[in-house]
Amino acid sequence: MVGIWLFLLISLQGYKASVTHNVTCMVINLDYVNCSWSEQGSPDMNSTFFHNKFNTQINHMEECSAYQFESDYVVGCRLDYEKADRFRTLITKLVFQNKTYEQKHDLKDRVKLYPPANLSLEMIKNTQLNLYWNNSKNTHCIESEVRFRINTNDWKSLRPRQEQMYSVPFPSNSNTYEFHVRARTNTDCGQSKFWSEWSQIILWDSIKGNNNTVVSGSSMPLWKPMLSIVGFLILLMLACMLVYGERERLRFILLPIVPNPGKNLKDLLDCENHMGFPYISKHICFQPNFTERACSVSEYKLVPQAGSISGSESNLSNPTDQSDCLSTSFSSASTLPATSEN
Repeated sequence: MVGIWLFLLISLQGYKASVTHNVTCMVINLDYVNCSWSEQGSPDMNSTFFHNKFNTQINHMEECSAYQFESDYVVGCRLDYEKADRFRTLITKLVFQNKTYEQKHDLKDRVKLYPPANLSLEMIKNTQLNLYWNNSKNTHCIESEVRFRINTNDWKSLRPRQEQMYSVPFPSNSNTYEFHVRARTNTDCGQSKFWSEWSQIILWDSIKGNNNTVVSGSSMPLWKPMLSIVGFLILLMLACMLVYGERERLRFILLPIVPNPGKNLKDLLDCENHMGFPYISKHICFQPNFTERACSVSEYKLVPQAGSISGSESNLSNPTDQSDCLSTSFSSASTLPATSEN
């Protein structure tokens, strides 16, 4: 069992090494050659790259003079290119951990152009809608493919053409047209396997006027999301103004004010003070409508008819003053005859 796992591990390591150090070269826009060995992932160690400068007659290899880096590791090399080099064989040699990986590259059909640019639309007397564009290389070796759709329907592709123009006959004023274009080298100069990336989308909407075009990276015009954002902001401002104007009424309805327990009854009875009870109308107050009158009250004392007053009885003769009388009547001290006891 251990032997099987060891064999699988060695096999996978050998497969990873062969894939990781595979060099891929491509002619970019007929301007230069880009060779890369990081398509299966970034390497964890640096390598040294050599090439023969498209000259198979000289058995000489020179090191790359323009390395490309990714995360501080060498992942590619950029080579100078001439028009005739495309039909010659490029020999590369990659040295990694004292191991050499040599390859031959035929670049005739490995050309990738830049996307077409400067797309424009022109309406001619409401009978023809013309699309124009510019390819990165203005040569007879380039063909273009146009793709369009109407009213966000499915895209339709047209046959490749060398002309840098396409016409839509009798376009409808109620439809919206979208176009984009890509390019590659044609069969006259060695057809490439690779198309360029699609250009930016250009939009024609008759509602905006015959000369109005919008270049966008997506099918949705830019003004639609902007209009939605502006509308939302306006609604939000109106809602804030409404809440600000009705904040007091809204506060009493949703969150009634609880009376302050720190206020005493005197504040409630005071007609001039409504700070502690804001939910009571200022026209309502509690004012007493009665008057108080102070009166003096004295104790009754016993006066005997004859004889002397005893000491105990004399103690009753001292009147006791009473204050804060709440009665409205007035009482005075009186003298009552004492009854004799048989």
